[in-house]
Formats: sequence, structure tokens, C-alpha cells
Amino acid sequence: MQKRLLVKGNEAVAMGAIEAGCRYYFGYPITPQSDIPEYISREFPKLDGVFIQAESEIASINMLLGASASGVRAMTSSSSPGISLKQEGISYMAGSELPGLIVNISRSGPGLGGIDASQSDYFQAVKGGGHGGYHIIVLAPNSVQEMYDLTMLAFDLSDRYRIPAMILGDSVLGQMKEALVPNTYLRPDDLPPKDWAVSGKAGRPQRVVKSLYLGDGELERHNWKLHRKYQELKDNEVRCETNGLDDAHLVVTAFGSTARIAKTAIRMAREEGLKVGLLRP
Repeated sequence: MQKRLLVKGNEAVAMGAIEAGCRYYFGYPITPQSDIPEYISREFPKLDGVFIQAESEIASINMLLGASASGVRAMTSSSSPGISLKQEGISYMAGSELPGLIVNISRSGPGLGGIDASQSDYFQAVKGGGHGGYHIIVLAPNSVQEMYDLTMLAFDLSDRYRIPAMILGDSVLGQMKEALVPNTYLRPDDLPPKDWAVSGKAGRPQRVVKSLYLGDGELERHNWKLHRKYQELKDNEVRCETNGLDDAHLVVTAFGSTARIAKTAIRMAREEGLKVGLLRP
């Protein structure tokens, strides 16, 4: 019988990151995601990991950029106002083709808003919240189990495509407790080597990680390369859950904790003879 644990969604993210081999975390406390750095700060010393509570959200995203450039698996986490502060750094990571995990346990806004659940960060996440027309990988769990499983997947996809990845949760998912089966992480055999990483020059040619391209046509070629990568992601990595679409006259689109509510509403509607389906990205 598989072991089952009763844990918070935030703790599941931290557990998934550790299982996936992440040993570098840089962050700044903000409700409702502070359980993530609290858990990691307790567990990383046992694993010779590096945990830094930075002086700001801006500092933490740039620490993530630097760690990622060295080739290690690294992450940060925050909530909506903090994610806004990280957007410049995320754009730099995307332009530099650097992997890395950003976790957004979103809360209500605008401004400082409140600490209750909200999903208003969706467009910021999926359209690229900073400058330059970039995109990142976004995975949206709707259970504590998925908070764990998709965190591990996010590291793999980020490394495979050299694009930052985001776990887009919300305060309901972060704070609620559910049963979790702590699956063992299996690293894919076909992940590409990080032969671009800045890891010490001795015995090899110089490597440069950058997002600045000033040569004639250089930036255009680089941006076309990025957009081919985005298309490859769309072609190969889009994931969604569907429910009752075969005969649906009305389709509800929902993600995260809201999708759980939508499933119940759809079941009730079908019991009354209404042909309603669900699409959960």
C-alpha cells in the first residue's frame, strides 16, 4: 500500500521541488505562500541545500537567474504583488534562455489587495507579464497531489526547453490540506545536457549567458528562435483535463481551485438534464 500524507498544498510544492533535485531557493515572505520557504528553510540544511531569504522579491528573482545560469535546479516563490516585482527578472531569464521555477500562490488585488483566493494573475502568467513579448511554461494544479506532481514536471519542462516555468496556484490550494502520495521522481533520460551553463571556464571555450543582442539582425534571429520554441511547446506540451465534452452544448473553462467547484456544478447540471462540459487547462 502506498504511503499517504496529509499536507498543505504549499508544503506539497516544496516536497516536489526537493524530490526533483532542487537545492537552491531564493525568496521573500508574503502571505499566502510563506509555508513554502518555511518548509524549505527547515529541510534544505539536511540536504546541503542553499536557502536565502533575500532582501526583496527583486533580489530573489535575480538570485534565481544567477543560480540557473550556473546549471543548477533552482526556484523562487511568491504571491501576486511579489510576482509583479519579479517580472523584469523573469523577462531577463526568458531572454537568456534560462530554466528555473517560479511559484505563484496568487491572492486578490490589485495593489496589495487581500490574502483571499483570486485567479486574476492568469493573463499575466500565460501572456508573459514583463516586457519583450516572451512566454513561459505555466502549469495550474487543482489539488494538493498536482501541486506535488506538477512541480516535478515543471523542472523537467523548464530544463528541456530552457524556459522559466511557473506553478500557478492560489491561496485555497496553498492552504488546504489533502492526502498526498509522495511519488518518487524519475528523471527523464532524454533531458538535454546543460552545455550552456556558466560553471567555470577551465579546459573549455568561454560561455556567455545574456539577453542583450546588439549586432546587426542578431536580436531578430534570437527572437525568432524563441518563438519557434514557444510553438514547439504548444505542439507538444499542452495539457488539459476534459469532462463531458462529447455531447456538451455549453463548456465551462476553469482552472485551479475554481475547477473543483465547476466540476460539482457541472455534475449537478447534468443531473437536471443540461449538457454541460468542463475544459480545465
